[in-house]
Amino acid sequence: MFKSALIESLKTFSKQEIKEFSLFIQSPFFNTNQSVIKLYEQVKKLYPEFGEEQSDKKLLFESAFGKIKYNDSFMRMTVFRLQELIKEFLIYRNLQRHHLMKETHLLDELNSRELNSLMMKSINEMDKKIEKLNTKEAETYFAKFKLEYFKNDIKSRDTKTITYKDALDKDLMVEQKSLNIFFFISSLKFFQYFLNQKSFVVNAEGYPEFMNNILEYLKLNDNYLSVPVLKVYYYIVLMQSTDEDKYFFELKKILFEDKDDLSYIEKFNLIVTLRNYAQRKFNDGNAEFKSLMIDIIKFSIEKNILTIAEGGKYMNEIRFMNIVWVGIQSNELEWLGEFMKKFISRIEPDKRQYVLAYNTACVEFEKGNYNEALEKLGKSGPIKNVIYKAAIKQLTLMIYYELHEFVPAADLMDAYRHFLRTDKLLPELYITKCNSFLDYYNRLLKINDNPENSSFEISELISELNSTSHAWLLKKAKELERRK
Repeated sequence: MFKSALIESLKTFSKQEIKEFSLFIQSPFFNTNQSVIKLYEQVKKLYPEFGEEQSDKKLLFESAFGKIKYNDSFMRMTVFRLQELIKEFLIYRNLQRHHLMKETHLLDELNSRELNSLMMKSINEMDKKIEKLNTKEAETYFAKFKLEYFKNDIKSRDTKTITYKDALDKDLMVEQKSLNIFFFISSLKFFQYFLNQKSFVVNAEGYPEFMNNILEYLKLNDNYLSVPVLKVYYYIVLMQSTDEDKYFFELKKILFEDKDDLSYIEKFNLIVTLRNYAQRKFNDGNAEFKSLMIDIIKFSIEKNILTIAEGGKYMNEIRFMNIVWVGIQSNELEWLGEFMKKFISRIEPDKRQYVLAYNTACVEFEKGNYNEALEKLGKSGPIKNVIYKAAIKQLTLMIYYELHEFVPAADLMDAYRHFLRTDKLLPELYITKCNSFLDYYNRLLKINDNPENSSFEISELISELNSTSHAWLLKKAKELERRK
């Protein structure tokens, strides 16, 4: 029960949504099954933690239905019905958030019933709402397109004869341009996603259809770039496809201006994109991007742009890890300590233990407290995220090296390689990087362990490591060279 879709869905609910859903399922229009209501009344008592023991199916059954004999098929069906109602409720919540989409659905229904008078009134009201919006996303322009479509559809019902004196209505042009803007924003978002994935997938070839055509069209018709969100994604795609830093600095300027013409989710995507670009540039040896990485992270924390959904309760544990890595690379250890104290509560309770253990161990390792780092890792508990499993193994290998514990290091290397071969959830490029680390680590161990190691072997290793992102391995190889 603890891992069911029902519990996972309810974990995302706010306190207000927990209350609203209770009213939702008690409405006879949506639900007449009293068993569903009884079950939910017990489940909601477990909010927000939903502990594994407390959410056991048999315990919930007894709490909801008394001491009657447990019936698994009945329980499964009741859970299923409750989950289906959650889906209906989420549709309702989504329409409440995307009010323009809700109103286009209303226009569609009014149009199908040919309620022209009421429809024109609704069109005018919706038009005014769109004009007042500071933040206009792709969906806003789609709503504008639909609004103009219905407006023109009403006009087309006019029975007067069209003559050569009639001019093509400008509203048709507004309809077309609104559709174009929606298409350009949506396409650029896809291109941005594709290019980002391309950098993480081994042997990815080619580019999306029309990408270069759209980029060229927007270059020649830059009046479209007056739309803020379109301009942002246009620059993002150019930055990713050309690798020119000027687009990074233009986007950073837009982000730090923090205007209302970009939505929360667009700012979130912009932060992630800029941080990834700055990280890559820093890994490639451009020291200028070291301070830029931490500036972007601090901005996201200051503005509370840490979760995909605005007002989201929990941070992604990989995002927490990335912030810690940036803090370490920027030597902001004191700031990092304050960050972890304040924001560890923003990690889901069942993930909090291993997230805290690994990230505090990283800080201790950076300070040179290797035994303390190993002790922290020993308190990781059950680890649910495969990236953390791999990262903990890698950090442990680094600690063993620093402590000259080469025998357990060799054993762990074998276990690590087996893990990388058998785990099906690790991304392909991540596996490649981990194997690269292991290969260089193994060579470093052999050179370190052999008193007859040659300067040539060390210099060759250093030369190869210079073209990778394995900064710690490079540092250790250079220390060996200095000792020789």
